[in-house]
Amino acid sequence: MDPEQPRRGFAHHHTDDELRAYRALPAEQKLRWLHDAWRLTADFLPPGRREAWRRMRAGEA
Repeated sequence: MDPEQPRRGFAHHHTDDELRAYRALPAEQKLRWLHDAWRLTADFLPPGRREAWRRMRAGEA
Protein backbone atom coordinates (compact mmCIF):
# COMPACT_ATOMS: atom_id res chain seq x y z
CA MET A 1 0.00 0.00 0.00
CA ASP A 2 1.26 3.44 -0.91
CA PRO A 3 1.99 5.43 2.30
CA GLU A 4 0.86 8.61 0.50
CA GLN A 5 -2.63 7.17 -0.08
CA PRO A 6 -5.19 7.51 2.72
CA ARG A 7 -6.32 4.19 4.17
CA ARG A 8 -9.79 3.05 3.27
CA GLY A 9 -11.94 0.39 4.84
CA PHE A 10 -10.65 -1.63 7.74
CA ALA A 11 -8.89 -4.85 8.59
CA HIS A 12 -10.24 -7.35 11.07
CA HIS A 13 -8.52 -10.41 12.52
CA HIS A 14 -9.48 -13.14 14.99
CA THR A 15 -7.05 -15.43 16.72
CA ASP A 16 -7.28 -19.20 16.33
CA ASP A 17 -8.52 -19.43 19.94
CA GLU A 18 -11.33 -16.94 19.21
CA LEU A 19 -12.36 -18.92 16.14
CA ARG A 20 -12.39 -22.18 18.12
CA ALA A 21 -14.53 -20.57 20.81
CA TYR A 22 -16.98 -19.32 18.17
CA ARG A 23 -17.16 -22.74 16.54
CA ALA A 24 -18.06 -24.24 19.93
CA LEU A 25 -21.15 -22.00 20.28
CA PRO A 26 -24.53 -23.59 19.53
CA ALA A 27 -26.11 -22.62 16.20
CA GLU A 28 -29.04 -20.93 18.00
CA GLN A 29 -26.67 -18.56 19.78
CA LYS A 30 -24.87 -17.70 16.52
CA LEU A 31 -28.18 -17.02 14.79
CA ARG A 32 -29.39 -14.87 17.71
CA TRP A 33 -26.20 -12.79 17.48
CA LEU A 34 -26.64 -12.44 13.71
CA HIS A 35 -30.26 -11.33 14.11
CA ASP A 36 -29.30 -8.81 16.80
CA ALA A 37 -26.57 -7.37 14.57
CA TRP A 38 -29.02 -7.12 11.66
CA ARG A 39 -31.61 -5.44 13.89
CA LEU A 40 -29.07 -2.87 15.12
CA THR A 41 -28.07 -2.09 11.54
CA ALA A 42 -31.68 -1.82 10.38
CA ASP A 43 -32.61 0.48 13.28
CA PHE A 44 -30.05 3.07 12.16
CA LEU A 45 -30.77 2.99 8.43
CA PRO A 46 -32.06 6.18 6.82
CA PRO A 47 -35.84 5.91 6.22
CA GLY A 48 -35.44 5.62 2.42
CA ARG A 49 -33.01 2.73 2.69
CA ARG A 50 -35.20 1.01 5.31
CA GLU A 51 -38.16 1.26 2.93
CA ALA A 52 -36.07 -0.18 0.08
CA TRP A 53 -35.14 -3.14 2.33
CA ARG A 54 -38.81 -3.64 3.21
CA ARG A 55 -39.83 -3.64 -0.49
CA MET A 56 -37.03 -6.05 -1.35
CA ARG A 57 -38.03 -8.50 1.41
CA ALA A 58 -41.66 -8.27 0.28
CA GLY A 59 -40.65 -9.03 -3.31
CA GLU A 60 -41.78 -5.62 -4.56
CA ALA A 61 -38.40 -4.43 -5.83
